[in-house]
Amino acid sequence: MQLPFAAFESRWLGADPSGTGDGRRVEIMMTRPGIWALLTLSGRVRAQTEDGRGHDVLANQLLWMHLPDKGQALPDWQLHAWEKPHALLLCFPGEWVQNTLGNMRQQLSPDFETLLLGPHVALPVLQRPLEAEDRAWARALMAPTLCTEARQLLEGSRMAEFFFRKVLTETRGEELFCTRTRRLSMERVARVREALLKNLENPPSLEELAQICGCHPQYLSRTFSETAGTTISLYLRRLRIDRAATLMGSGRMNASEAALEVGYRSLSHFSQAFRAEKNMTPSQWMRGQGREMRDQG
Repeated sequence: MQLPFAAFESRWLGADPSGTGDGRRVEIMMTRPGIWALLTLSGRVRAQTEDGRGHDVLANQLLWMHLPDKGQALPDWQLHAWEKPHALLLCFPGEWVQNTLGNMRQQLSPDFETLLLGPHVALPVLQRPLEAEDRAWARALMAPTLCTEARQLLEGSRMAEFFFRKVLTETRGEELFCTRTRRLSMERVARVREALLKNLENPPSLEELAQICGCHPQYLSRTFSETAGTTISLYLRRLRIDRAATLMGSGRMNASEAALEVGYRSLSHFSQAFRAEKNMTPSQWMRGQGREMRDQG
C-alpha cells in the first residue's frame, strides 16, 4: 500500500535546519514534473533554465515553479545556491495538485490559477515574500528522529498544509493591503538592485535611491532590510564582491584591478569584504577557481 504523500519531496540546500553543514555552493537539476517551491531563508539561490533564463531568489523570498510534463516542451530548471545558502526546496506532484484544485479554479487568484493549472505559454513561475510564519514552518518541517514511514507522513501532511495556506489565502477579490505592501517592497528591492548594478564603482546614495524608488530614505532603508533580509550597504557589498569574483574568475583582472573596478580603493578593505562574503581571501578563491578549471579540463 502506498503511503499518503509518498510522492512529496523536501530537501535542504546548504545548512540544515539546525544550521550545520559546510554551506558550500550547491547545484541541483530539477527534472521531475510538479509544483516546486523554493523558500530561501538566507544566502542567495538562482533558479535558471537550460537556455539561461532565470530568477535570483534572495533571502526572505519564496519562488514557485511549475515543471510541466515533458510533452509540453518547456525547459528543465537548475538551482545554483551560494553565499552560505540556507533554503528549503519542496516538490508537490502535479497529479495531486490537479486532483485537489481542479474543481477549485474559481477560488484561486489569477496568478496561482495560471501557475498551478495552466495553460502555460511561458515559463510558469511566481515570486512572493517569505513571511515570518513561513520561516518558522520551514525550520520545524524536518523530524529526523522518526522512522522513514512516520517522517514521510508527518512531512507530507505539513507540506500539504503549507501549500493550501499559501495558495488559498490569495483571493480573486481586490488586492489586500498587506499583499500590495509586500509587492511594492519587492519592487523597491529590484529597483535598488538595478540602480546599484549600474554603477558599483560610484553607487547612488541612500537619498538618490529613495528618489528612484519614490519614498523617504528612512522608509526605504527599513523596508529594504525587512524584505531583502539585509541592509542596503551589505547588499551593495555582496553585489560588488560577486562582480569582482566574476572578473577574477574570467582571468581578465587580478585582485587589485577587480577591487578598483567595483569601487574599492583599499586592497585590504576589499580583502576583508571578500572574506566576509565568500569565507575566503581573494587569492584563496582564485586558487580554487584554478583547481576547478584543471579538474574540468
